[in-house]
Amino acid sequence: MNIFEKIALQRIEEAMEQGEFDNLPGRGRPLDLSEDPFERPENRLANKILRNAGISPPEVSLRKELASLKSQLAASRSKEERESLMREIKTLVLRINLMMKHATVNEIVDD
Repeated sequence: MNIFEKIALQRIEEAMEQGEFDNLPGRGRPLDLSEDPFERPENRLANKILRNAGISPPEVSLRKELASLKSQLAASRSKEERESLMREIKTLVLRINLMMKHATVNEIVDD
C-alpha cells in the first residue's frame, strides 16, 4: 500500500468516526448496480437488450476466451501445445486490440 492509499484510508476512517457518512442519501438501501456508469449512453439500450437475451457483447466473449486460453497455457505440458496456444492468444489479443481501436476511432469520428 502506498502513502496516498494510507492517507486516503486514514481520512475515510476519521470521517466515519465523526459521522460524516451517516446521513447520505440511500443509506441502508442496496446499491443499484444494474447500469454501468462508464457505459456510453448510446450503447445502453443495445447492451441491455443483449444482457436480457443472455448474450455478451463481443469484447466480453473474446476476453472470456482469452482467459480460457491462458488457463490452458498454464496447464499445458508439451512445447507444441504451448506454442499453439501462444499463437491463439496473440491472435486473440490482436483482435481485441483492433476492436478497441476501432471503437476509439469511431468515437472520434462520430463526435
